[in-house]
Amino acid sequence: MMRKIVIYLSILGLLGCLACSKDKKIGEVEPLGLDYELPQGKSPADDRIVEMYKKYESYILYEYSDKDFYYDSDITQARSYVYQLLDPRYVENMMDLLDEIWFDLYPEKFHQQTLPYQVFLASDLQYEDFYGEIVKEFVWSGAFSVIVSVSAEKLQELTPEMKLELKNKLQIKLWSFWRSYNYIKLPDEFYEVSNYVGVADTDESSPDYARARGFVDGYNRTSLWYDYIDDWNTGSISEVADLSTFIECLLTRSSEEWKDDLTWPLVKKKYDILRNWVQEQYGFDIQTVGNLFCE
Repeated sequence: MMRKIVIYLSILGLLGCLACSKDKKIGEVEPLGLDYELPQGKSPADDRIVEMYKKYESYILYEYSDKDFYYDSDITQARSYVYQLLDPRYVENMMDLLDEIWFDLYPEKFHQQTLPYQVFLASDLQYEDFYGEIVKEFVWSGAFSVIVSVSAEKLQELTPEMKLELKNKLQIKLWSFWRSYNYIKLPDEFYEVSNYVGVADTDESSPDYARARGFVDGYNRTSLWYDYIDDWNTGSISEVADLSTFIECLLTRSSEEWKDDLTWPLVKKKYDILRNWVQEQYGFDIQTVGNLFCE
């Protein structure tokens, strides 16, 4: 399983560093402590959490220490995160939410391939940005961990609109996580449709109009991404940005919201390539993720 390979490689790298240290002998290295005892015993959702572990060998945790949380160095290498544990009384509310916006969306086989080793449940997750402002996060991921944070108050008053926003954020982060660590693969055929050389145009009358070239605008952006050069060395739009934007749109747009873009032949071709690939390779329709809470 790819998830385990990532974990084992991370552990081997850590052991290699420890072995090279002059300050400690191998015999003095503390146990890695990656395993947890389930049920944790304080939530009505414990049975559900145990069942998830039995199916997927993925730990859903509401009680953990700093050592557990910060073990995955990818979580803190770019930003210093501070978290608050979720009160066990509200873990069932969180599990209900995750069922709706994550677990119920995908088949068991896909979960067996993609569920992270640890899913940390929190009531608050934040970091201080470059300007000293406190930024709160709903979801973040490391090399083999995902952290989901919703306050107890919000969990008790979730509306469909709030669930839609949380679903979009979670799914974008998950798919980025899965692609970054090769949990899933997407077709090279996608890149053969568009010409990536030169900046796309926002003028529909131009032969370089973005949609005519097969590009779409991304989720929650303040301006069209494709009117900028992604790779300043080559003067081109990058393949990575194109695929990421398409995936974002598939995860966040309803079928109705796709209609205008799909009148453009190259957009339609790339849309069909991705949708058909996911259906054939992983056994589900990715458009159902985009439709959730939209239709």
